[in-house]
Amino acid sequence: MIGSSLIRIYSLIWLILSPLIPILFLYRVFLKKEDISRFKEKIGSSSTKRPIGKLIWINAVSVGEVRSILSLAEELTVNNSSVLITSVTITSANHIKRIISKNKKIIHKFSPLDHPFCINKFLKHWKPDISIFVESEIWPNMILKSYQKKIPLALIQARISKKTFVRWNCIPSLSNYIFNKFSTVITQDQESKNKFLKLGAKNIINGINLKNLSRAPRASDKEEKDLIDAIHARPVLLFASIHDEIEENASIVSHCEAAKYSKDLLTIIIPRHPQKTSGIISMSKNYNLNYKIRDSKTLPSHNTNIYIANTIGEIGTFFSLSDVCFIGGSLSNKGGHNLIEPALEKCSIIYGPDVTNHQSSSDILLKANAAIQINNIEELKKNICNLISNKTQREQLSLAAYNALQNIPNPTYKILKILNSILKDTKGH
Repeated sequence: MIGSSLIRIYSLIWLILSPLIPILFLYRVFLKKEDISRFKEKIGSSSTKRPIGKLIWINAVSVGEVRSILSLAEELTVNNSSVLITSVTITSANHIKRIISKNKKIIHKFSPLDHPFCINKFLKHWKPDISIFVESEIWPNMILKSYQKKIPLALIQARISKKTFVRWNCIPSLSNYIFNKFSTVITQDQESKNKFLKLGAKNIINGINLKNLSRAPRASDKEEKDLIDAIHARPVLLFASIHDEIEENASIVSHCEAAKYSKDLLTIIIPRHPQKTSGIISMSKNYNLNYKIRDSKTLPSHNTNIYIANTIGEIGTFFSLSDVCFIGGSLSNKGGHNLIEPALEKCSIIYGPDVTNHQSSSDILLKANAAIQINNIEELKKNICNLISNKTQREQLSLAAYNALQNIPNPTYKILKILNSILKDTKGH
Protein backbone atom coordinates (compact mmCIF):
# COMPACT_ATOMS: atom_id res chain seq x y z
CA MET A 1 0.00 0.00 0.00
CA ILE A 2 2.78 2.47 0.89
CA GLY A 3 4.61 1.71 -2.37
CA SER A 4 1.55 2.36 -4.54
CA SER A 5 0.75 5.55 -2.58
CA LEU A 6 4.28 6.87 -3.17
CA ILE A 7 3.96 6.17 -6.90
CA ARG A 8 0.71 8.16 -6.98
CA ILE A 9 2.53 11.08 -5.33
CA TYR A 10 5.40 10.69 -7.85
CA SER A 11 2.92 10.81 -10.76
CA LEU A 12 1.12 13.79 -9.21
CA ILE A 13 4.42 15.71 -9.09
CA TRP A 14 4.84 15.02 -12.81
CA LEU A 15 1.33 16.36 -13.46
CA ILE A 16 2.01 19.52 -11.44
CA LEU A 17 5.26 20.09 -13.35
CA SER A 18 3.64 19.54 -16.78
CA PRO A 19 3.51 23.26 -17.75
CA LEU A 20 7.26 23.53 -17.17
CA ILE A 21 8.19 20.65 -19.50
CA PRO A 22 8.31 22.70 -22.75
CA ILE A 23 10.36 25.43 -21.00
CA LEU A 24 12.88 22.94 -19.62
CA PHE A 25 13.07 21.23 -23.01
CA LEU A 26 13.83 24.54 -24.79
CA TYR A 27 16.50 25.32 -22.21
CA ARG A 28 18.13 21.94 -22.93
CA VAL A 29 17.88 22.69 -26.66
CA PHE A 30 19.81 25.90 -25.96
CA LEU A 31 22.45 23.80 -24.18
CA LYS A 32 22.51 21.48 -27.24
CA LYS A 33 21.31 18.55 -25.14
CA GLU A 34 18.02 18.08 -27.02
CA ASP A 35 16.87 17.95 -30.64
CA ILE A 36 13.93 20.34 -31.05
CA SER A 37 12.67 18.47 -34.12
CA ARG A 38 12.10 15.35 -31.99
CA PHE A 39 10.20 16.85 -29.06
CA LYS A 40 7.17 14.66 -29.85
CA GLU A 41 9.19 11.56 -29.00
CA LYS A 42 9.88 12.92 -25.51
CA ILE A 43 6.15 13.12 -24.82
CA GLY A 44 5.48 9.61 -26.14
CA SER A 45 4.25 10.47 -29.66
CA SER A 46 5.63 9.20 -32.95
CA SER A 47 4.81 9.51 -36.64
CA THR A 48 6.51 6.15 -37.25
CA LYS A 49 4.05 3.28 -37.52
CA ARG A 50 4.43 0.27 -35.29
CA PRO A 51 5.81 -2.67 -37.31
CA ILE A 52 3.62 -5.74 -37.69
CA GLY A 53 4.56 -8.74 -35.55
CA LYS A 54 6.58 -8.91 -32.36
CA LEU A 55 8.20 -5.69 -31.15
CA ILE A 56 10.95 -5.70 -28.52
CA TRP A 57 11.49 -2.41 -26.69
CA ILE A 58 14.97 -1.77 -25.28
CA ASN A 59 15.40 1.38 -23.17
CA ALA A 60 18.99 2.56 -22.74
CA VAL A 61 20.54 5.90 -21.73
CA SER A 62 23.66 6.96 -23.56
CA VAL A 63 26.33 5.77 -25.99
CA GLY A 64 27.88 3.09 -23.77
CA GLU A 65 24.59 1.35 -23.06
CA VAL A 66 23.43 1.65 -26.67
CA ARG A 67 26.68 0.19 -28.02
CA SER A 68 26.51 -2.74 -25.60
CA ILE A 69 23.05 -3.87 -26.76
CA LEU A 70 23.48 -3.48 -30.53
CA SER A 71 24.67 -7.06 -31.14
CA LEU A 72 21.78 -8.33 -29.02
CA ALA A 73 19.34 -6.16 -30.98
CA GLU A 74 20.68 -7.59 -34.25
CA GLU A 75 20.20 -11.14 -33.00
CA LEU A 76 16.67 -10.40 -31.78
CA THR A 77 15.63 -9.41 -35.33
CA VAL A 78 16.74 -12.75 -36.80
CA ASN A 79 13.39 -14.40 -36.02
CA ASN A 80 11.48 -11.63 -37.82
CA SER A 81 10.95 -9.54 -34.68
CA SER A 82 11.43 -5.76 -34.73
CA VAL A 83 13.43 -3.88 -32.10
CA LEU A 84 12.67 -0.39 -30.81
CA ILE A 85 15.68 1.18 -29.07
CA THR A 86 15.05 4.29 -27.01
CA SER A 87 17.84 6.39 -25.55
CA VAL A 88 18.21 9.74 -23.78
CA THR A 89 21.19 11.60 -25.24
CA ILE A 90 21.76 13.25 -28.62
CA THR A 91 25.18 11.58 -28.75
CA SER A 92 23.58 8.13 -28.53
CA ALA A 93 21.02 9.05 -31.19
CA ASN A 94 23.74 10.20 -33.61
CA HIS A 95 25.73 7.06 -32.92
CA ILE A 96 22.90 4.62 -33.49
CA LYS A 97 21.77 6.40 -36.67
CA ARG A 98 24.91 5.11 -38.40
CA ILE A 99 24.22 1.54 -37.29
CA ILE A 100 20.51 0.99 -37.84
CA SER A 101 20.60 2.09 -41.47
CA LYS A 102 21.92 -1.43 -42.15
CA ASN A 103 19.00 -3.15 -40.43
CA LYS A 104 15.52 -1.85 -41.21
CA LYS A 105 14.01 -3.90 -38.37
CA ILE A 106 15.74 -1.74 -35.74
CA ILE A 107 14.09 1.60 -34.93
CA HIS A 108 15.47 4.37 -32.73
CA LYS A 109 13.48 6.97 -30.81
CA PHE A 110 14.23 9.17 -27.83
CA SER A 111 13.06 7.80 -24.47
CA PRO A 112 9.74 9.29 -23.37
CA LEU A 113 9.59 11.27 -20.15
CA ASP A 114 8.42 9.21 -17.17
CA HIS A 115 5.27 11.34 -17.05
CA PRO A 116 2.22 9.02 -16.71
CA PHE A 117 0.48 10.54 -19.78
CA CYS A 118 3.65 10.27 -21.90
CA ILE A 119 4.19 6.63 -20.97
CA ASN A 120 0.55 5.73 -21.62
CA LYS A 121 0.73 7.36 -25.05
CA PHE A 122 4.03 5.62 -25.84
CA LEU A 123 2.79 2.15 -24.84
CA LYS A 124 -0.53 2.61 -26.64
CA HIS A 125 1.29 3.43 -29.89
CA TRP A 126 4.13 0.88 -29.80
CA LYS A 127 2.47 -2.02 -27.91
CA PRO A 128 5.80 -3.75 -27.13
CA ASP A 129 5.80 -7.50 -26.49
CA ILE A 130 8.56 -7.09 -23.91
CA SER A 131 10.10 -4.07 -22.17
CA ILE A 132 13.86 -4.37 -21.59
CA PHE A 133 15.69 -1.87 -19.41
CA VAL A 134 19.50 -1.55 -19.53
CA GLU A 135 21.86 -1.20 -16.54
CA SER A 136 20.38 1.24 -14.00
CA GLU A 137 17.39 2.60 -15.93
CA ILE A 138 14.74 2.41 -13.22
CA TRP A 139 11.82 4.64 -14.21
CA PRO A 140 8.75 3.89 -12.05
CA ASN A 141 6.01 4.77 -14.54
CA MET A 142 7.73 2.98 -17.45
CA ILE A 143 7.95 -0.14 -15.31
CA LEU A 144 4.54 -0.03 -13.67
CA LYS A 145 2.58 0.96 -16.79
CA SER A 146 4.25 -1.89 -18.73
CA TYR A 147 3.39 -4.30 -15.92
CA GLN A 148 -0.23 -3.13 -15.80
CA LYS A 149 -0.53 -3.82 -19.54
CA LYS A 150 0.86 -7.34 -18.95
CA ILE A 151 4.06 -6.58 -20.87
CA PRO A 152 6.92 -8.76 -19.53
CA LEU A 153 9.78 -6.76 -18.02
CA ALA A 154 13.50 -7.55 -18.08
CA LEU A 155 16.43 -5.65 -16.61
CA ILE A 156 19.73 -6.55 -18.30
CA GLN A 157 23.31 -5.43 -17.58
CA ALA A 158 21.83 -4.62 -14.19
CA ARG A 159 23.96 -2.58 -11.84
CA ILE A 160 23.27 0.05 -9.22
CA SER A 161 25.62 2.54 -7.57
CA LYS A 162 26.09 2.58 -3.80
CA LYS A 163 24.44 6.00 -3.56
CA THR A 164 21.38 4.94 -5.58
CA PHE A 165 21.12 1.67 -3.67
CA VAL A 166 21.07 3.51 -0.34
CA ARG A 167 18.28 5.78 -1.61
CA TRP A 168 16.11 2.89 -2.78
CA ASN A 169 16.85 0.86 0.34
CA CYS A 170 15.60 3.71 2.55
CA ILE A 171 12.08 3.02 1.30
CA PRO A 172 11.84 -0.81 1.09
CA SER A 173 8.08 -0.77 0.47
CA LEU A 174 8.67 1.31 -2.69
CA SER A 175 11.69 -0.66 -3.92
CA ASN A 176 9.88 -3.99 -3.44
CA TYR A 177 6.80 -2.62 -5.19
CA ILE A 178 8.86 -1.69 -8.28
CA PHE A 179 11.64 -4.29 -8.49
CA ASN A 180 9.41 -7.35 -8.05
CA LYS A 181 7.62 -6.42 -11.30
CA PHE A 182 10.56 -7.66 -13.41
CA SER A 183 10.21 -11.13 -14.94
CA THR A 184 13.99 -11.43 -14.87
CA VAL A 185 16.98 -9.37 -13.73
CA ILE A 186 20.38 -10.14 -15.27
CA THR A 187 23.15 -8.59 -13.19
CA GLN A 188 26.75 -7.84 -14.16
CA ASP A 189 28.30 -9.25 -10.98
CA GLN A 190 27.63 -10.77 -7.56
CA GLU A 191 27.66 -7.42 -5.75
CA SER A 192 24.89 -6.12 -8.03
CA LYS A 193 22.92 -9.34 -7.51
CA ASN A 194 23.06 -8.91 -3.73
CA LYS A 195 21.84 -5.32 -4.01
CA PHE A 196 18.90 -6.17 -6.26
CA LEU A 197 17.89 -9.05 -3.99
CA LYS A 198 17.70 -6.64 -1.07
CA LEU A 199 15.59 -4.27 -3.17
CA GLY A 200 13.01 -6.97 -3.86
CA ALA A 201 13.94 -8.27 -7.32
CA LYS A 202 13.13 -11.91 -8.15
CA ASN A 203 14.54 -14.41 -10.63
CA ILE A 204 18.01 -12.87 -10.69
CA ILE A 205 20.64 -14.31 -13.03
CA ASN A 206 24.19 -13.26 -12.23
CA GLY A 207 27.38 -12.47 -14.12
CA ILE A 208 26.33 -11.84 -17.75
CA ASN A 209 27.74 -8.62 -19.20
CA LEU A 210 27.13 -7.65 -22.83
CA LYS A 211 30.10 -5.30 -22.72
CA ASN A 212 32.37 -8.35 -22.58
CA LEU A 213 33.63 -9.09 -26.11
CA SER A 214 31.77 -6.14 -27.64
CA ARG A 215 34.05 -4.31 -30.09
CA ALA A 216 34.06 -0.54 -30.29
CA PRO A 217 32.80 1.20 -33.46
CA ARG A 218 35.38 2.27 -36.03
CA ALA A 219 35.77 4.91 -38.71
CA SER A 220 35.33 3.95 -42.35
CA ASP A 221 38.23 2.13 -44.04
CA LYS A 222 39.20 5.28 -45.96
CA GLU A 223 39.08 7.53 -42.90
CA GLU A 224 41.09 5.00 -40.92
CA LYS A 225 43.74 4.77 -43.64
CA ASP A 226 43.95 8.58 -43.80
CA LEU A 227 44.54 8.69 -40.05
CA ILE A 228 47.22 5.98 -40.19
CA ASP A 229 49.01 7.83 -43.01
CA ALA A 230 48.80 11.15 -41.13
CA ILE A 231 50.11 9.74 -37.85
CA HIS A 232 52.72 7.63 -39.63
CA ALA A 233 55.12 6.10 -37.08
CA ARG A 234 54.52 8.58 -34.26
CA PRO A 235 53.86 7.19 -30.76
CA VAL A 236 50.24 7.81 -29.72
CA LEU A 237 48.88 8.53 -26.26
CA LEU A 238 45.08 8.28 -26.05
CA PHE A 239 42.73 9.76 -23.46
CA ALA A 240 39.34 8.14 -24.12
CA SER A 241 35.97 9.46 -22.90
CA ILE A 242 37.32 12.36 -20.85
CA HIS A 243 34.67 13.93 -18.61
CA ASP A 244 35.69 17.13 -16.87
CA GLU A 245 38.44 19.62 -16.06
CA ILE A 246 40.20 17.08 -13.83
CA GLU A 247 40.70 14.67 -16.72
CA GLU A 248 41.28 17.45 -19.27
CA ASN A 249 44.10 18.71 -17.08
CA ALA A 250 45.42 15.16 -16.61
CA SER A 251 45.58 14.64 -20.38
CA ILE A 252 47.44 17.88 -21.09
CA VAL A 253 49.98 17.67 -18.25
CA SER A 254 50.59 13.97 -19.02
CA HIS A 255 51.32 14.86 -22.63
CA CYS A 256 53.81 17.54 -21.56
CA GLU A 257 55.59 15.12 -19.23
CA ALA A 258 55.62 12.17 -21.66
CA ALA A 259 56.84 14.42 -24.51
CA LYS A 260 60.14 14.68 -22.63
CA TYR A 261 60.67 11.00 -23.46
CA SER A 262 59.28 11.13 -27.00
CA LYS A 263 59.52 14.47 -28.80
CA ASP A 264 57.18 13.41 -31.63
CA LEU A 265 54.44 12.18 -29.26
CA LEU A 266 50.85 12.71 -30.45
CA THR A 267 48.14 12.82 -27.80
CA ILE A 268 44.59 12.12 -28.92
CA ILE A 269 41.82 13.28 -26.60
CA ILE A 270 38.26 12.02 -26.98
CA PRO A 271 35.84 14.12 -24.87
CA ARG A 272 32.90 12.17 -23.47
CA HIS A 273 30.62 14.88 -24.83
CA PRO A 274 31.62 16.87 -27.97
CA GLN A 275 30.59 20.17 -26.35
CA LYS A 276 33.55 19.74 -23.96
CA THR A 277 35.93 20.49 -26.86
CA SER A 278 36.31 24.17 -25.92
CA GLY A 279 37.80 23.31 -22.52
CA ILE A 280 40.48 21.12 -24.11
CA ILE A 281 41.28 23.85 -26.65
CA SER A 282 41.65 26.42 -23.89
CA MET A 283 43.97 24.19 -21.87
CA SER A 284 46.05 23.34 -24.95
CA LYS A 285 46.54 27.06 -25.60
CA ASN A 286 47.57 27.63 -21.99
CA TYR A 287 50.40 25.12 -22.47
CA ASN A 288 51.34 26.45 -25.94
CA LEU A 289 50.46 23.15 -27.58
CA ASN A 290 49.48 22.86 -31.24
CA TYR A 291 46.06 21.28 -31.61
CA LYS A 292 43.67 20.17 -34.32
CA ILE A 293 40.01 19.21 -34.13
CA ARG A 294 38.64 16.14 -35.87
CA ASP A 295 35.12 17.39 -36.58
CA SER A 296 36.59 20.22 -38.67
CA LYS A 297 37.72 17.49 -41.11
CA THR A 298 41.40 18.05 -40.38
CA LEU A 299 44.02 15.36 -39.82
CA PRO A 300 46.97 15.66 -37.43
CA SER A 301 50.11 17.04 -39.06
CA HIS A 302 53.74 16.41 -38.07
CA ASN A 303 53.70 19.33 -35.58
CA THR A 304 50.30 18.58 -33.98
CA ASN A 305 50.62 17.93 -30.25
CA ILE A 306 46.95 17.46 -29.33
CA TYR A 307 44.34 15.95 -31.64
CA ILE A 308 40.80 16.42 -30.30
CA ALA A 309 38.64 13.57 -31.63
CA ASN A 310 35.20 15.02 -30.90
CA THR A 311 33.30 12.86 -33.39
CA ILE A 312 30.93 9.95 -32.79
CA GLY A 313 31.39 6.27 -33.59
CA GLU A 314 35.15 6.12 -34.19
CA ILE A 315 36.61 5.22 -30.80
CA GLY A 316 37.59 1.70 -31.93
CA THR A 317 39.88 3.19 -34.56
CA PHE A 318 41.61 5.38 -31.97
CA PHE A 319 42.04 2.42 -29.62
CA SER A 320 43.74 0.51 -32.44
CA LEU A 321 46.09 3.44 -33.19
CA SER A 322 47.18 4.10 -29.62
CA ASP A 323 50.29 2.89 -27.82
CA VAL A 324 49.04 3.87 -24.38
CA CYS A 325 45.39 4.49 -23.49
CA PHE A 326 43.85 6.11 -20.42
CA ILE A 327 40.15 5.36 -19.84
CA GLY A 328 38.19 8.41 -18.70
CA GLY A 329 35.50 8.71 -16.06
CA SER A 330 37.85 6.97 -13.64
CA LEU A 331 39.66 10.03 -12.26
CA SER A 332 36.54 12.20 -12.19
CA ASN A 333 34.49 9.71 -10.11
CA LYS A 334 32.06 8.83 -12.90
CA GLY A 335 32.48 5.08 -12.53
CA GLY A 336 34.83 4.68 -15.49
CA HIS A 337 34.10 3.39 -18.99
CA ASN A 338 34.34 0.17 -20.95
CA LEU A 339 37.66 -1.62 -20.37
CA ILE A 340 36.94 -4.53 -22.69
CA GLU A 341 36.89 -2.47 -25.90
CA PRO A 342 40.50 -1.20 -25.58
CA ALA A 343 41.66 -4.65 -24.47
CA LEU A 344 40.21 -6.18 -27.64
CA GLU A 345 42.23 -3.66 -29.66
CA LYS A 346 45.45 -4.65 -27.79
CA CYS A 347 45.87 -1.36 -25.94
CA SER A 348 48.18 -0.72 -23.01
CA ILE A 349 45.46 0.33 -20.57
CA ILE A 350 45.62 2.73 -17.63
CA TYR A 351 42.66 3.90 -15.57
CA GLY A 352 41.90 5.71 -12.34
CA PRO A 353 40.56 4.64 -8.94
CA ASP A 354 36.83 4.73 -9.78
CA VAL A 355 35.76 1.87 -12.06
CA THR A 356 32.58 0.98 -10.16
CA ASN A 357 30.66 0.68 -13.45
CA HIS A 358 33.15 -1.90 -14.73
CA GLN A 359 34.51 -3.56 -11.61
CA SER A 360 34.31 -7.13 -12.93
CA SER A 361 36.27 -6.20 -16.08
CA SER A 362 38.85 -4.42 -13.94
CA ASP A 363 39.21 -7.49 -11.73
CA ILE A 364 39.84 -9.70 -14.77
CA LEU A 365 42.54 -7.36 -16.15
CA LEU A 366 44.30 -6.67 -12.87
CA LYS A 367 44.38 -10.38 -11.96
CA ALA A 368 46.15 -11.05 -15.27
CA ASN A 369 48.54 -8.09 -14.78
CA ALA A 370 46.98 -6.72 -17.95
CA ALA A 371 46.22 -3.12 -16.93
CA ILE A 372 47.49 -0.40 -14.59
CA GLN A 373 45.22 1.28 -12.06
CA ILE A 374 46.43 4.62 -10.69
CA ASN A 375 45.16 6.76 -7.80
CA ASN A 376 46.02 10.29 -8.91
CA ILE A 377 47.51 12.42 -11.67
CA GLU A 378 51.07 12.06 -10.39
CA GLU A 379 50.85 8.27 -10.63
CA LEU A 380 49.22 8.63 -14.05
CA LYS A 381 52.09 10.76 -15.40
CA LYS A 382 54.70 8.38 -14.00
CA ASN A 383 53.12 5.27 -15.54
CA ILE A 384 52.52 6.94 -18.90
CA CYS A 385 56.16 8.01 -19.07
CA ASN A 386 57.31 4.49 -18.19
CA LEU A 387 55.18 2.97 -20.95
CA ILE A 388 56.01 5.58 -23.59
CA SER A 389 59.73 5.04 -23.01
CA ASN A 390 59.53 1.24 -22.77
CA LYS A 391 58.18 -0.50 -25.88
CA THR A 392 58.66 -4.01 -24.45
CA GLN A 393 56.61 -3.20 -21.36
CA ARG A 394 53.86 -1.67 -23.53
CA GLU A 395 53.65 -4.74 -25.74
CA GLN A 396 53.57 -7.13 -22.77
CA LEU A 397 50.74 -5.15 -21.16
CA SER A 398 48.65 -4.91 -24.34
CA LEU A 399 49.08 -8.61 -25.19
CA ALA A 400 48.17 -9.61 -21.63
CA ALA A 401 44.97 -7.53 -21.88
CA TYR A 402 43.97 -9.20 -25.13
CA ASN A 403 44.76 -12.69 -23.85
CA ALA A 404 42.83 -12.13 -20.61
CA LEU A 405 39.60 -11.91 -22.61
CA GLN A 406 39.95 -15.08 -24.61
CA ASN A 407 38.28 -17.35 -22.05
CA ILE A 408 35.22 -15.14 -21.53
CA PRO A 409 32.15 -16.76 -23.19
CA ASN A 410 30.02 -14.69 -25.56
CA PRO A 411 27.30 -13.11 -23.38
CA THR A 412 24.92 -12.20 -26.22
CA TYR A 413 23.69 -15.76 -26.74
CA LYS A 414 23.18 -16.33 -23.01
CA ILE A 415 20.90 -13.31 -22.74
CA LEU A 416 19.22 -14.14 -26.04
CA LYS A 417 18.24 -17.56 -24.72
CA ILE A 418 16.70 -16.02 -21.59
CA LEU A 419 14.75 -13.39 -23.54
CA ASN A 420 13.52 -15.87 -26.14
CA SER A 421 12.06 -18.03 -23.36
CA ILE A 422 9.98 -15.00 -22.31
CA LEU A 423 9.10 -13.97 -25.88
CA LYS A 424 7.77 -17.39 -26.89
CA ASP A 425 4.68 -16.76 -24.75
CA THR A 426 3.89 -13.39 -26.36
CA LYS A 427 1.63 -13.09 -29.40
CA GLY A 428 2.78 -9.98 -31.28
CA HIS A 429 0.48 -7.41 -32.92
